[in-house]
Amino acid sequence: MASSYAETARDELDGLLLWAAYPVRDMSEQTDLAVMSVYGTNDGLATPADIDERKPDLPASTGYVPIDGAIHSYFGDYGLQNGDGTPGTTRADAQRQIADASIRFLETLDDGQDGP
Repeated sequence: MASSYAETARDELDGLLLWAAYPVRDMSEQTDLAVMSVYGTNDGLATPADIDERKPDLPASTGYVPIDGAIHSYFGDYGLQNGDGTPGTTRADAQRQIADASIRFLETLDDGQDGP
């Protein structure tokens, strides 16, 4: 949903932060939008292969942060999902790393930098 919202030229947006997700359509020409993709290496739903396959659909400056051992359900607090991977880390550790990466990205936007 976030990529669908951001894919049109929106003056109010400085960045797009994707958690265990990838764009629906090609956004590669949106060079004025800072983008970071945070994903789990053990995600069975938005797999690392899915993330890699969709890289051409994001701006070349997109930053990628793999969370080692994280599964899809660690990006929310709704329990395990059918088809997800096997955790290689704890939910608490993964969510700490997700939060840290997200804060770093948001700070780059606040500082007026061009992204990750």
